[in-house]
Amino acid sequence: MFLYILLACINQMKRERTISGIFHLLKGKRSAQTLQDARVYGIDRFFGICPSLSKPKLAAIIQEAADNELILIEKDQFASLTKDGVDYLATYQGSRPEYFSGMSDAANVQIFEGRLRLLVQTVTNLSVNNRAFLPIIEQPTIQQWVKQHYSRIKENMKEVEEQLYKELANLLGQRTEVEAALFTSRLTGGRIIGETREQLARDHNLSEQEVDILLSHVSYFLYEQCRISRSHYPAIATCLEGLSSSSLITHSAKRTYQFLEKGFTLESIAAIRKLKLSTIQDHVIEAALVVPDFSIRPFINEEHEQAILASASRLQTRRLKRIFESFQGQFSYFELRLVLAAAKKEPMSYA
Repeated sequence: MFLYILLACINQMKRERTISGIFHLLKGKRSAQTLQDARVYGIDRFFGICPSLSKPKLAAIIQEAADNELILIEKDQFASLTKDGVDYLATYQGSRPEYFSGMSDAANVQIFEGRLRLLVQTVTNLSVNNRAFLPIIEQPTIQQWVKQHYSRIKENMKEVEEQLYKELANLLGQRTEVEAALFTSRLTGGRIIGETREQLARDHNLSEQEVDILLSHVSYFLYEQCRISRSHYPAIATCLEGLSSSSLITHSAKRTYQFLEKGFTLESIAAIRKLKLSTIQDHVIEAALVVPDFSIRPFINEEHEQAILASASRLQTRRLKRIFESFQGQFSYFELRLVLAAAKKEPMSYA
């Protein structure tokens, strides 16, 4: 699945972004550029789905794909698909990653997954009277949530344990055999210690990166099913508590956005916040990408917006330099980025 996602990203980016851009996308780097790449190239569902991905690991997978003649890599680190690569996408027979919703839900899914794993560990340990165990999730906020939730369910622990088992069995029964096996083998609880990524990779003859992406896909699946059918999965759905739709807008960008709503100019915001104007412009781009109904009209009129979109369409590119040169400097890079950020994203193509 990981190779499929990698080739899909390369295909969508059309040699307009480097391999480094794909790395930041999959890792979930919350920068205006990465968020814009995700939206503009229609691959926002893959934003942040591989938080543990390392550059050396991605480089090794890229090189293997090149050795297998699925991609061509230029010296400037731009990649493109070969005919075999295109055919691979078209004929891929594995489980397509239909449940990823990275840009919308990456932050929430990580919290949901952490809560669920720690809840299973807590309930199953306490059911065998083991109160001295090391939590597998170290984040204090997740530990605190599980402690609070335990105080609400401790009188009905047996029923909760049975309900968790029933719901997980139901949901995992809807996934592939390997996804279900990986997820259950990863769980820790009672007198069972969950397997490491390395052990799972060895047991299932997979790469560690493939293990990561399959586990991630299961987490997104569980999150989505519980979100849309809370009444069907009440025990697991409790892990959604307090998780609202996330705009993914960064903390610094939120502060800038608050000034924008009050009518401050970009220059005045930069002065007040003691930041570079380019940084404030990045925040505006981010807002255009993730804030519903964000208006770019204070920064560019409709006629100019349509001209920029027409140029991008005519040139069949999202590369700013080419669009900038086509107008001979009539528009700034900020204006170009803003228009592309606000434009309706292209649908994801799987072939």
